[in-house]
Amino acid sequence: MVLGSEQWVKALITGVSGFVGNHLCELLLSKGYEVIGLSRSEFKDSRIEFHKCDIRNQEEIEQIIKQVNPEEIYHLAALSYIPESLKAPIHTYNTIINGTLNLFEAIRKSNKNPKILFVGSGEVYGESTGGAFSERDAIQPANIYAAAKACAEIITQQYKNTFGLNVILTRPFNHTGPGQSSLYACSSFARQISEMEAGVREFIQVGNINVERDFLDVRDVVNAYYMLMLDGVSGEIYNVSSNYARSISDILNCLFAHSFLESPMIISDNQKIRLNETASRVGDNSKLISQTDWRPEHNLDDTMGELLDFWRKYNKVASI
Repeated sequence: MVLGSEQWVKALITGVSGFVGNHLCELLLSKGYEVIGLSRSEFKDSRIEFHKCDIRNQEEIEQIIKQVNPEEIYHLAALSYIPESLKAPIHTYNTIINGTLNLFEAIRKSNKNPKILFVGSGEVYGESTGGAFSERDAIQPANIYAAAKACAEIITQQYKNTFGLNVILTRPFNHTGPGQSSLYACSSFARQISEMEAGVREFIQVGNINVERDFLDVRDVVNAYYMLMLDGVSGEIYNVSSNYARSISDILNCLFAHSFLESPMIISDNQKIRLNETASRVGDNSKLISQTDWRPEHNLDDTMGELLDFWRKYNKVASI
C-alpha cells in the first residue's frame, strides 16, 4: 500500500535482477508497493513475487501479464553493456527490440491499461555538437546498443499512438553506485583500487579516460523513474541526467582521493577503448525538473566513496 493512501499499487519490474532493477525494487518496497519482478536471471527476495522469464519469450510474457495484472510496469530489461552488444548484435536487438514488442503486445492483449515507464538511453543522441542534449534534439545512435534503444523507442511511441498505451519514455545518461558490475568504468576503477589497497594488484588498467560523461547516482535515477510514473506525461520523453559533464579522469582521481594509495600506477589498456566512442555527452534535465519534484540528492564524490567501500567489503567476503 502506498504510504498515505488506501490503494494498493502493484508494480512489475522487468530486468529486476539487474543493477538498476535492484535499486528500483528497494525504492518501491520502501514506498509500500507490491512488487513483481521479472528476469531471466535468478533473483531471491522473499518480499517480492518473482518470475524467471526471458523477455524474448512472448508466450511466457503474455501469461505473466495476464496472471499478475500490474497497475504499473517499469521496463528495464535490456542487454546494456555496450562491448558485449558489439559481440552479439542479434542477441542485443532481440532482447531490446523484440523484448519491448513482446511486452507491449502482452499488455495490448490483456485489455488493461497499466502505466508504463520505458527506460531508453541517452546513448541514442550520439556525438555532442556542443552543449547539453535536450529531448528535442535529433538522435544519431553510434553503436548497436544505442540503435536498439532507438528502435525500441519508436515501437513505444507507435504503441502509444496506435493502441493508446499509457507510456512514459526516459533517456537515462550514465549512472553508477554500490552494487554496479565491474564491467563498467566507475565500478571497475573502484574494484581495482580496492584490490591495490589489499595488495593483490600492482596497477590499475584504464581505457580512454579523457572522454566526458553525465553521471548520476543510481538512487537518483530510480527516484526519477518513480516520480515520472507519478507526474510524467504519457507519450513524452524525459532525459534523466545531471546536466553536467565530468571527465572519466576526474572520476578516477576522485576514487584515488578516497583511497589509501600513494602514487598509484595507471596503465592504459587498448582493449578497454571502445570503437566510435563519443568524446562528450551530457543531458539537459530541465524538462524532468520542471514537471516533477525530482532533484539529485546524492553527491557523486560521495557516491564514489560508497562504491569503493562496496568493493572493499566484497573483497573481504570473497577472501573468507
